[in-house]
Amino acid sequence: MANVNYDTLLPDLIPMVAGCSDTMIENAVRSTVIDLCETTSIFQQQLDPITTVANIFEYDFEPPSQTVVHQIAWLSYDGKSLEPISSSLLEQREPKWRDEDQSGTPLYFIKQTQTTFWLAPVPSVSKISGVILRAILKPTHSSRAASAEVMNDYRDTIVNGSLYRLLRIPSQPWTDLQGAMVYLNLYNEGIETAKQRARNADGPIARKVNYGGIHSPIRKRRKNWDQAY
Repeated sequence: MANVNYDTLLPDLIPMVAGCSDTMIENAVRSTVIDLCETTSIFQQQLDPITTVANIFEYDFEPPSQTVVHQIAWLSYDGKSLEPISSSLLEQREPKWRDEDQSGTPLYFIKQTQTTFWLAPVPSVSKISGVILRAILKPTHSSRAASAEVMNDYRDTIVNGSLYRLLRIPSQPWTDLQGAMVYLNLYNEGIETAKQRARNADGPIARKVNYGGIHSPIRKRRKNWDQAY
């Protein structure tokens, strides 16, 4: 399903914040949608399978347009779920995990950035479609639209959160701090509903995303570690 532009909510918001610019309203909508996705983990998608390559531990995932990966909900290698771990804890547990004689079957994954993750131990063999992952997504700070599922299913919550952000701006013709708190309470109620939905098996928004083929991994080998950083 296509994205829905933030400006589609202008008719709902303009009457409540007379004199506020369209740009400021759209910024409030964007911030609200980002917060909704971060707080509830409601926007999830299973990305395309990733082929792993022997002696390479860092791989990239490409989120849909105008989104970034907030978290990895789960990740499996060769059909088995891997344990999420921080880089510092991995160094404590397996300080030599990058060494060539320590390669093998990955047991852990680390989300390094919004587009990359690591596997540890370093895979010792190549596997076509070896990694399957489900990503928790959120819009980028430069986005002009968000997933239609999120925008449609949580329209009232997004409107309430946007009004809270706009009405609390001080010294504006539309400033209404008491009203802002009313909409904050309504927004928080919507957040709790979204969290509950995300906890249910059928709750998170999930659909397969096609990116035109299996991803190529970022080439980061053990022997190049010192040069890479």
